[in-house]
Amino acid sequence: MHIIKFLNYISRRRFIIARNSICRRVCMLPENKIFTPDKNADGYVTLTIDAVEALRLCDLEELNQEQAAGMMGVSRGTLQRILYRAHKATAEALIAGKGIHLTGGNYSVNQYACKHIKCHRCNFADDKKNKQLITKIKSNLEDTIMKIAITTEGNQIFQHFGSCPLFTLIEIENNKIINRKLIDASGSGHSALAGFLQSNEIDLLICGGIGAGARNALAEANIALISGSKGDIDAAVTAYLAGTLKDKPEGMCNHHHEGADHQCGAGENHCH
Repeated sequence: MHIIKFLNYISRRRFIIARNSICRRVCMLPENKIFTPDKNADGYVTLTIDAVEALRLCDLEELNQEQAAGMMGVSRGTLQRILYRAHKATAEALIAGKGIHLTGGNYSVNQYACKHIKCHRCNFADDKKNKQLITKIKSNLEDTIMKIAITTEGNQIFQHFGSCPLFTLIEIENNKIINRKLIDASGSGHSALAGFLQSNEIDLLICGGIGAGARNALAEANIALISGSKGDIDAAVTAYLAGTLKDKPEGMCNHHHEGADHQCGAGENHCH
């Protein structure tokens, strides 16, 4: 009888722990999800997205565990357990010749720039600067010519900035379109697109999905960004001039994982 009661207690306890599991906050979704060895992979190990974030903060950004735990919204003990499992899985892949699959985990994507610690590779590290650039452009719009580049596929906004071959370049003066043309970027690589736009004196880019590295490169080139846009190009320009087209950084990686227009790969703003 006592054994049955004990087993029932353990079962209820496990349910409560699972139900109350803390959602880990991440600021970067990996653009690549599968890594394989030179030879055929002898199976795969799994690294959850929150584990990748813990590795990024502690091993790449070199934050101490207290800082990293604060960034992820967990206790230091929880962070240590996440890191232990991540290091063990990575070591198993390297030693045993296994592939690595980045997927799953209990996490939600941070929608705001980090307030206390500068993360060089954070999706939202340059979000504040981007907002400043957009504000500056709007304040200087009168009596100046503004150049907008839009990722283009037909008359639609192309959804993958890194592989975009064509941009629609629109010149605006006194809140009116004065010139429009297509510019070919097919000779530019993924990492060179920010420089390509800068060489064309672009003030603002309107696009669909965009990765963290490209977002930061645009900020460094002083090019404002409105990402997460869809649909007809003319409608997007009209919305921008009306002040209703907004940047959606939470959707910047939607072309790298399942679903669309969501933050954490499940179609809604919730944890995995």
